[in-house]
Amino acid sequence: MRIGIVTLPLHTNYGGLLQAYALQTALRRMGHEVEHLQLPVEFHTLHPNWKMPMVYCKRAARKFFCGERNIPIFMHPHKWIRINTDAFIASHICPRYLNEEEWTEDLSNEYDAIIFGSDQIWRPIYAYPIEKYFGSFLGNSKIKRISYAPSFGTEDNEYSKEQLSLCRNLLSKFNAVSVRENSAVTICKERFGVEAKHVLDPTMLLTHKDYECIFKQANTPKSAGTLAVYVLDDNQQIDSFIEKQSLQQELTPFRINSKVENYNAKLSERQQPPVELWLRAFHDAQFVITDSFHACVFSILFHKPFICIGNKNRGMSRFHSLLSDFYLCDRLVDINDIGKYEEKEIDWSGVDRVLAQKREEAFSFLNQALQS
Repeated sequence: MRIGIVTLPLHTNYGGLLQAYALQTALRRMGHEVEHLQLPVEFHTLHPNWKMPMVYCKRAARKFFCGERNIPIFMHPHKWIRINTDAFIASHICPRYLNEEEWTEDLSNEYDAIIFGSDQIWRPIYAYPIEKYFGSFLGNSKIKRISYAPSFGTEDNEYSKEQLSLCRNLLSKFNAVSVRENSAVTICKERFGVEAKHVLDPTMLLTHKDYECIFKQANTPKSAGTLAVYVLDDNQQIDSFIEKQSLQQELTPFRINSKVENYNAKLSERQQPPVELWLRAFHDAQFVITDSFHACVFSILFHKPFICIGNKNRGMSRFHSLLSDFYLCDRLVDINDIGKYEEKEIDWSGVDRVLAQKREEAFSFLNQALQS
């Protein structure tokens, strides 16, 4: 079958990129042709043309006299920030870029099915316009519509009455609905009036060996330490905890993300490192500290003990769902209780049994949804 996948825009988010890669890879191994439907990436002009010579001079001064030697002089800064992740998209993901006017019912003539997912594509604060991620552009076409592991991100209702009504109608046209969190099954039934199946995040459809191939093919250098730190919302309390853990476990901490989301940081500190470097970190680490959903996923895949610091602003239901599935709820700590954390050994054989069963269920869902 020829399948189009609709997910959030692909940019510098490691989890977003890898779930897109994983779902695409899984479907291809099932024998399908797959493309990710995306809007073109636009780098808007930051300054009028007459001002650019002065901008270039300032960048050159910062580069040669202020110690920011790796910043670009002539390249658009946003393009420079995502140069490594864009390289991953170009080499590992198959996007099809469509202008706004091309998102129409005509796409139903080019594909046998459209799959919506994964990540928080059903969360209005991240997905705009939200109805697009429920297939509004497909009109009344009879094309097969499937959701694979989309997330609402939170149990709170962030939809307006109008959005809820519109998306409820659109979701009724789906041939099969699956979601990433246990709580989302209830949300689909109570708010949208549809039955949904809880399935694995796409990244878990592949094995750690699949991801090892990626960084090995790129000749990615060894990580800089043994305690991997991937924290999106850093603060002094977390920094103190990292230092304490590194001393107790006699590990060398190393960070595997830049300040890409910190608009107040220097440009030289905002370039996102390569995806391959991020993946290798889980291979090399002896322990992981994170507040990221997908960092928890890859810690599980690579059998690395980890601590997940609860991040309420980014949504907690996905953490609870993932960790309860694998009987790892003790790995999740509230930031206010972080000092009380006590390390316990993980039963990896039990984790692998659950993972094998859930992989089988996920592939069964996809096969049935596509063949029905």
